[in-house]
Amino acid sequence: MVRVLACLALALLAACAQACRTPGERRATLVFVSDLWGQLEPCGCSEDMKGGLDRLAAYLAELRETSPVLLVDAGDALFDQEAYRPEEEVQARIRARAVSRALLRMGLSAKVWGERDRVLDASAWLPEEVRVEGPAIRRVGGIAVGLLPLGEPPDPVAVQKQADELRSRGAEVVVGLAHVRRTEAIGLRIAGVDLVVGSHMESVPEGDRTVAVEGPPPVLYPLGRGQGVLQVELHLRDRGKPFSIVAADAPREEIRALDERIRAYEERLAAAGDAAAALREKIEELRRRREELSRAPAEIEAGNALVYRFVTISPSLPRDAEIQAILRDYDREVAEANLAYARENPRPCPEPVEGEPVFVGQAACAACHPAAQAFWEKTGHARAYATLEKASKQYDLSCISCHVTGWDQPGGPCRIDRVEDRKDVGCESCHGPGSLHVQAPTRDNIDLRVPEATCLSCHKPEHSLQFDYATYLSRILGPGHGEKMETP
Repeated sequence: MVRVLACLALALLAACAQACRTPGERRATLVFVSDLWGQLEPCGCSEDMKGGLDRLAAYLAELRETSPVLLVDAGDALFDQEAYRPEEEVQARIRARAVSRALLRMGLSAKVWGERDRVLDASAWLPEEVRVEGPAIRRVGGIAVGLLPLGEPPDPVAVQKQADELRSRGAEVVVGLAHVRRTEAIGLRIAGVDLVVGSHMESVPEGDRTVAVEGPPPVLYPLGRGQGVLQVELHLRDRGKPFSIVAADAPREEIRALDERIRAYEERLAAAGDAAAALREKIEELRRRREELSRAPAEIEAGNALVYRFVTISPSLPRDAEIQAILRDYDREVAEANLAYARENPRPCPEPVEGEPVFVGQAACAACHPAAQAFWEKTGHARAYATLEKASKQYDLSCISCHVTGWDQPGGPCRIDRVEDRKDVGCESCHGPGSLHVQAPTRDNIDLRVPEATCLSCHKPEHSLQFDYATYLSRILGPGHGEKMETP
């Protein structure tokens, strides 16, 4: 049903586009992704998680039914860290190869290289014809689009000269590609280009925001980690004339009201019981309405125009089957490679400092706290490892640390194939390593009160979208665990 509605919405946009077309006008759509950071799909720890290359591919396929599309990666797509430990490199390479395969399957036409594309050698995975390491021209819908990577920092004189060169080679529009931190883009003035697309996200949480820095020309940053794209609709009516830059602003007040209603319904989900299914259906209906508003065609005046909008890759989008197959292959390859590496390169856990507590495992806690153990078994924390197994992610190094207790710490598991007695988010995940407390139980050698910072080590913005300390804490408190036991 969701796919049908999405197709209908795009069909309506196409009909409107045809009806509003100026005679002799040429149109095309430029789609930019940046700061992907090797993110193939959202981790799945929350219900309403944006992103997923399979959803992006499906969106692009539907968009191509209404317009010629040029897909450009503006940089920092392949790796999520600036350096990897030896045991992490295996997975990082497999992930970068999967990202490359998925982008090529989507019709990637141009790829700019940022520092997170150069961490490990990835030259074999993307053909020369898509690499953009200097002024380049790509054609879409009969329009020559100039792509100009800007220096760090951009040299205005050099940019103007290169832009003029691109136009002399036939470029009808020139897009600058700036590898500049968002906080440093304010005040950036680049002459000679029609639009600037940025990459170089400072941190993961920043990927929850789109950024449009006023120009001229404006510097536009898509949502990071594949959560959204920048979509630029190119309207070419008078060759050689300048472009007006138009923000396709959706009705802000109506969208804000929809966001508030969606959040309110999501907060009620946990306690909805039998009504949860109806609530989810209502939430999906509101999300569809929000997408329709955000993608409504913009009204533009006479002359050439670049109409830009930030498109969220939302959970309601359909999934592309071929990209899903790439994601499944990735999970299988990662599992095989990480297991093989762990067996061939055994690594001892860190040794504790003298007097430092170590992790002892859930059984040691349960021996003295049966009531707390009984309550814990009913919480999601007790099924944390099973959620990885269900998703075939139990051998994924980017997931494991938040689904076992004490990962890579003294007394905790340090090999992905040896987690048996440390599975799940156990008592020590929140209260700290318990060896000293087990030896001589007192209230002073265990963390009774769990600070919010402890929760945030796993409930990060990119993993736990709706995390609220007080709300989430109430879900893991119960009889014998933060609440007094009832006496008969």
